[in-house]
Order: sequence, then structure tokens, then C-alpha cells
Amino acid sequence: MDLKIVLVSTKYPRNIGMVSRIMCNYGLSDLFLISPACELDEKARQGAAQGQSPLRNAKIYKDWDSFVEANPPGPRIAFSRRQGKRRASLPLGELPQLDILNKGEPVYLVFGAEDHGLSSDDLQWAHRLCYFELPGELKSMNLSHAVLVAIHSLFISPAWAQPHQEPQSPTAKASPEPILREWLEALEFELDTQKRWNALVMLNQLIMKASPSEEELHQLNMIVQQTRRRLHEAKMLQNDQSSH
Repeated sequence: MDLKIVLVSTKYPRNIGMVSRIMCNYGLSDLFLISPACELDEKARQGAAQGQSPLRNAKIYKDWDSFVEANPPGPRIAFSRRQGKRRASLPLGELPQLDILNKGEPVYLVFGAEDHGLSSDDLQWAHRLCYFELPGELKSMNLSHAVLVAIHSLFISPAWAQPHQEPQSPTAKASPEPILREWLEALEFELDTQKRWNALVMLNQLIMKASPSEEELHQLNMIVQQTRRRLHEAKMLQNDQSSH
């Protein structure tokens, strides 16, 4: 499993260091910081103790746009209790059963700031929301503790421990984004700006939230290819009529 940790707007450097130490405990190396509200100073290094490597190699991004543009696609799992009518949150125990987490792509575990967690804007970038089932009265957790519980729960899950099987169909895609890009470019949508709510981002998130199977993605690819052929034929016909 290719787990990557994403910390958003973290306020306390020691927490980032402690997350780095936890990652080393589990053999993880990729730590991403989006818009951190602190410096990676001596307190961060003290928190990391003997687990300095993820902290030392952490990649920092000014916003979500630059993070998404710079990294390979993969499901982003946000840990938050901020549910809404269009964004249901599921308990951590159900997370390993999701089809989108078993396709060989990197899996990004996303955690918010210590005082208020992930904002509504942050959650728009997530494919799934997840929360911890805590028996006690206090439902909030220290940031580093939350990362530890999430990583450990996934590592010990029997559902996650199964070896990954590569898709049998060579035309099936692990992510619909390349297919959607072809389609939208054929329709002459503007996609170069990487805006948060451009058509590609929105459609990709909607499809990922539905957890499509490989066969369903294959069918989507066929629909897109047929649409492109029809558009090409229509343009050729229009050019012929214009020339006469």
C-alpha cells in the first residue's frame, strides 16, 4: 500500500515532527504540507526524534491547486466530522473496503489544523471523508495521535492486507481523469488554468465518489471515444458544407 500523509494548515511544528516519527515507525516516507502555519524549526526536529527523514524531505505547497498539479492522481481521504447533505463521512473501520483504495494508486490521508480541522474548502478536494469511532466523551484527537490511529488501523486491516491485483483489461483506467480530459478538450473546455472548480476537477470528483468499477470505467472510455468520433464527423461535415 502506498500511503502518503497530507497535513493542511498545521499550526504547531512539534506536531509535524511527531507525525514524521510515526511515519518512520510504519515505513512511510512521503509527507506533504499544504499552507503550513508554522516553520519546520527545532521544535519540529525535536518532535521527530529519530524519525527525521519524512520531515527533512517534506514537500510544501502554498495551496491545493499546486499540490494536485504536482502529484500523481490517487484517492484523497480527509479525516473530518464535517458532514453535509452531499458529503457523508464514514467510520475508519469501513475505509479499507472502498474500491477506490485498492487500485494500485497512491492513497493520500489528509488531516487539518489542530484547532479547527479541515475547512469546507479543503473538503471539496477530498474523494472520501472519514472519522474515528471514539467511545469516550471527547471526540477530538491530537493531530499526531490521529495520524497514528489512521495508519495503524489501515496496516492491520485484513481487507487492506490482500495483495494488489493489476486490472485485467488494458483499456481500463485506475482514474477517470485522463478519459475526462480527452472528452472535455474535444468539447473545447478551458482546462489549463487548474482552477479549483473547472469541469475536469468537478467531474473527476463526482465519478470518484461513486467508486466506479474497472468495467464501468472501461464503458466510460468507450462512450468518450464514440463522442469524440461523432464530434470529428460533425466538424468534417460542417467544413464540407462551408466549402460548397
